[in-house]
Amino acid sequence: MISERVEVNIVMAGWVVAFLLGLFLLLIKGPRTSSYAHYNRGKKTCAVALLLFGGEILFQWLMHIFEIADPILSVSVYLFTFCAAALLLAVGYCAMMSPELVTRRQKNFALALLAVYAIILIVNYFLPVMKWRVWGVLVCSVLLFLITCLCIYKSFVLYRKAIDNLRKYYSDVVENLIRWMPGVGVGVVLFLISAPFVVWLPRWYGICQVPLGIIMFIYSFICIMNFSTDYGSYAATLDDPSEQTEDAAVESVSEDVDGGKVAEPQERVSRRGITLSDSLTEVIQDKVARWCERGGYRTPGITIEQAAREMGTNRSYLSRYLNEVRQVTFYEWVAKIRIAEAQSLMMSHPSDSIEQIATRVGFSSPSTFSITFKKMVGKSPNVWRNQQ
Repeated sequence: MISERVEVNIVMAGWVVAFLLGLFLLLIKGPRTSSYAHYNRGKKTCAVALLLFGGEILFQWLMHIFEIADPILSVSVYLFTFCAAALLLAVGYCAMMSPELVTRRQKNFALALLAVYAIILIVNYFLPVMKWRVWGVLVCSVLLFLITCLCIYKSFVLYRKAIDNLRKYYSDVVENLIRWMPGVGVGVVLFLISAPFVVWLPRWYGICQVPLGIIMFIYSFICIMNFSTDYGSYAATLDDPSEQTEDAAVESVSEDVDGGKVAEPQERVSRRGITLSDSLTEVIQDKVARWCERGGYRTPGITIEQAAREMGTNRSYLSRYLNEVRQVTFYEWVAKIRIAEAQSLMMSHPSDSIEQIATRVGFSSPSTFSITFKKMVGKSPNVWRNQQ
């Protein structure tokens, strides 16, 4: 059994870690620009979630110190805090990843769930019969479990949509931006899903959960800080490329590649909506071919905005060309070109290392290259090379 002194120290450590990390996220200031507004709001939301975790741990510690024997109150605060923190973490991460996917309706739905949950806990606490209060806690545990599962499902759907959206505009930098996210998701899922059951298990189960919570707090904090280092480039995707004026779009693609002028590009309407005309498709295709010949795709972390600028075209038109004509995202297109060149280099330069080849074709790291290569080819670079 865990001694009382060890128990107090573990709980105290959990409170201090959660409180300090949450306070740091709350106080740290990012650039006060419109592009960083979504990140700052999401970061503050996650900070409040960490402070809630810390506040709950502090509350339990104070009850222990002052010897307040009220298990129903203790369990009620524990369950409500975990429910609120689960919702805040889900909203916070989604707000940073893809804020346009977090609608007011979803926020109101989350608040309504939290309000209903709080009302049930309050009514349950003031019930005069202990038997009914215990049943009330059981109902709250089931409700918390269902709410957490719903949050996880919604977060996963938004996460996948956010990744698909990012891959329309970025190359391998997407993987660098989100590489921490799945780990945080798994940690949060395991930690929060277990909360409704811990209250029905022996006390030492709950004490053992605190160190796991500390690990989750630290990992989440590292994830948010890592995400912030590249958020400046990521924020560009939050602006809809279609918001550019039509005159600017036409002007950017109306220059002939040989220095002359081409006919003003027009768009035609298809069953799928506005799409590129055949003449405009040919212009974009020619610019894309010349850009590939110059090796523009070898720039590490190249974005569709940079590529369009180098081609002398418009980001919106380039995106439509890739999506409609080639039916790929920018990420898939660049990765496919790089992997094809990497295979050629591995055949013609067998003495070059995988790290050298990854750098030459434009991947930001060997690990990103290996992951992308295996995803597209079905084998790791070393295995593929050895089989040739």
